[in-house]
Amino acid sequence: MSMESEFRMRFGGFWNSLILLFVIIVCLRFSSLEFADENLTKRVFCALHLFLGCIATGVLLGILKIFLAFSNQTYTRAPASANFARGLKYGIVAGGLMILIVGVLQLNNFLGVFQPIFNGLLAKLTAIFV
Repeated sequence: MSMESEFRMRFGGFWNSLILLFVIIVCLRFSSLEFADENLTKRVFCALHLFLGCIATGVLLGILKIFLAFSNQTYTRAPASANFARGLKYGIVAGGLMILIVGVLQLNNFLGVFQPIFNGLLAKLTAIFV
């Protein structure tokens, strides 16, 4: 399979597009709350910087996935395009998840109306381990 068709398969479709849109929304929400007193261009550039950081994480994970696939046997190894596309997708999602976790823990009212629900779940979870 070619690299283009592999990317189309990994990033196409409704659910994959929804995941990428969610990562973009998380980046925009984080930058808008972090730089609330700044102008719009600074907030958009921060969101773009965060999303490009997620893509860079994905590229790094994709390259790492290619290198780690060489240790498998030849008949069980996926082509390099499949490994890179899967690593890129997982890296973007992992970067977005990290931004979400930092936003929830550091910024007030990051989740909006869902913040009290999350705080209650977090309090119950920490009460289990204390």
